[in-house]
Parts: sequence; structure tokens; C-alpha cells
Amino acid sequence: MLRFCFLSVYLIVSLAALDAAEESDIQITDRTVIFKHTSTDPKDPANQSGYNLGPSLALLPDGRLMAAWFSSPSEGAESQRIVQAFSSDQGRSWGEATVLQDFTGHADFDPVLFVAGSETFLFFSAFTPQIDIYFRRSTDSAKTWSEPVKLNQPNHTTRSNGIALSTGELLVPLHTRGTKAGGVMKSRDDGQTWTRFGAVANPEGQGGEPTIAETKSGKVHMMLRTKDGQLWRSISSDKGETWSAAEKTGLTGTSSASHLLCTHDGTLVLTYNPGPTPLRFPLLIRTSRDEGVTWSEPTLLADRPAKVGGWSICYPTLTELPDGTLAAIWAQIKNSTNELYGDIHTARVILKKRS
Repeated sequence: MLRFCFLSVYLIVSLAALDAAEESDIQITDRTVIFKHTSTDPKDPANQSGYNLGPSLALLPDGRLMAAWFSSPSEGAESQRIVQAFSSDQGRSWGEATVLQDFTGHADFDPVLFVAGSETFLFFSAFTPQIDIYFRRSTDSAKTWSEPVKLNQPNHTTRSNGIALSTGELLVPLHTRGTKAGGVMKSRDDGQTWTRFGAVANPEGQGGEPTIAETKSGKVHMMLRTKDGQLWRSISSDKGETWSAAEKTGLTGTSSASHLLCTHDGTLVLTYNPGPTPLRFPLLIRTSRDEGVTWSEPTLLADRPAKVGGWSICYPTLTELPDGTLAAIWAQIKNSTNELYGDIHTARVILKKRS
């Protein structure tokens, strides 16, 4: 058990944000801090969990909600490990954080959680010492895990969600380090073996931290991080094995991770930072009911707590709960001359049904 400072409290939402949510089809509720930093000094040898980033979220087969993120004094520190927390009330409150994955003396980061049938998968990246991608699996809703398996994808990292396709096949996005060439790892045998497909990028060669979703038509959509102030996408019509040329979505985006989810009723939901680059705030959420052809007006999911520099509200993930409500998770980072820290936040998102 880690000696973490733990906080699970509801935050006060500004009246302006509430008004904006009421005017849209999206309502944000039950704002919670899963984990609060333990230190603000990245050089303090005792600081093991001051900086928290890269959260992922999944609804487990046993009905609990699981969150995972990486924790360290600063990004890339040798002591960096992946931690976890669980919610038994659909994200309204959270238990204590504990260590999930730690290669001693090496940085573990960018966890990816997803569920396929009765199995839960954890993908993550690590410097061991060369950077590569690993995965672990659980058959008992994250109570026990298999040993890590290396995927032999050097200089590649994970970031966003994996998905189970309508065919039963599995897809996990990955990309070349440096915001380059997004693609997927695909398994046709329930995660026993994986094959790499795709190297998607904009004309400048940028296509980092891809996020994917399968729509009702059976197509797989991919959103990409770039450095040109735009969100780009690509579409696969053959379950992730080939991809269309990247194209602009018409939405602005900073150089940071976004997240794409397709709900059970076929609604695409996108969370992202609109920019301009390099700003990583605010965090917005939009929906599309025509498979990404058009998007709703944005609703504010989260913003910096004070109108001063150094804040990032970033790296979101969404998952759908049994009642159709969405759970969202993201990191709130402060980086200034004298301090560095990060906290993990969540909220529940209600999508109003259209008649």
C-alpha cells in the first residue's frame, strides 16, 4: 500500500460552466479528485508521487470502475511507476491508490486500460532501457495480473484506449515517439499475438498519440495529435488493417492527446484541448451523431483553476457506464519555476437523449 495523500471530494462547478452544460446536450456532474500530489519539488528524493499524468479508465467486468496513471517526481524519472484506484459507485468516489506496475529502476508510463469480454488488458510503455510497449492481462477484474509481455515495438509508445471490435478482434493504438506515425496493434486470437498495422500522419509527418473508436457502420475512426494547431483523422474500413490518408477534421487542437469514444447508441464523443498551441487548456467535449461529419458545439469539461500561467488540463479518457452515463478522467498539471505537480481528476458526463 502506498503512503499517498488521498482526496476524494466533490469540486464546486462554476455557474458559467453549468449554464453552458444546460444549454447543450452534455451535462457534467460529480466532479471528483481521485489523487492529489504529495509533493511539489521534483528534486526531492522522497518525492515519489508529486507528478501524476497519463490517466486511463475502464469499466471492469465485475462492475467496478478502474483508473490507472503514471506517478513520479517528474516525467521520465527512474522511480516512475503506474498506479491504480477503483470506484464501486460508478465514479462518484474512489479508493486508495496502489502500485499496479513498476519495473524497478526504469520509468513506466502511459497506461492503456480496456476490457474485452471477461478479460481486462493493461498496455503500457517503459524504458528497459530502450523504450518499448508491454501488456498484461487479468481474468478476475484486475485483482491479479499476468507478467508483462514485450511487444517488440522499439521507440513506440501507447497512450490512448484499446477497443474490442464488433468482430471480436482487438485493436490498441500506438505511435512512434516524437508525435509521429500513428497506427494500431491488432489481435485476432484474443490477445495471444499482435500485428502492427498503419503509419498514419499528416503531410508534415505528424500523427502522435492516436485514439480510436469503431462506429455503427463498422468503420474505425482515428484522431491524431499534430503540431499544426489542427485535429486530424483517418478512417479504416477493414478493421484497422489499412487507413485513409489523414485529413483535417475542421477542429482546432493543441499538440496534446485527445480521446474518442463511440457509445452504444452510436454517438461519437470527443474530448480535447482546442489550443492554440502550446496551451493545454481548457478541456472540451463534443459529440457527433453522424460519424464525425459534423460536431456539436463544445461543452467545457474542465479548465485551469486560476487564470495564471503554468497550468495544463490534459490527457483525457472516457468510458461508458451501464446506464449510458460516461466517466471522464484527466490530469491537472502545474509547472512553474519553483514547483511541479499533477493531480488526477474525474467527472461523470450525461448525454441528453434526443427524441
